[in-house]
Amino acid sequence: MRREHDWGFFQWFAVGFLVVFGFITGFSIGIPFLLAGVYLLCWLTSRGPRWPAELGLFAGAGAVCLLIAAINVTGGGLDPTIWATAGVALSSSSTFLFWWLRCGLLPS
Repeated sequence: MRREHDWGFFQWFAVGFLVVFGFITGFSIGIPFLLAGVYLLCWLTSRGPRWPAELGLFAGAGAVCLLIAAINVTGGGLDPTIWATAGVALSSSSTFLFWWLRCGLLPS
């Protein structure tokens, strides 16, 4: 059961990445990503691992923020600092919290 939650974090990560990326890119290239993310979300909701693996959603959203920051470093119109800060905060906090809960480090 514990190993399933380890891979489950990455499955939920993929859902978060696909849904947020598909939503942000909108009607240009985002529709296939959004549809794939929604399909995977429905599948994981019915059969996938649960808490704390679901924290991967936030890490996936943070990865999209980091991707946007990386694109805007080379001359995009947006400030990459804000996107990088949001991406690091989302990804690192959700990953840390997942491993903290996964390893049973909660006080009893």
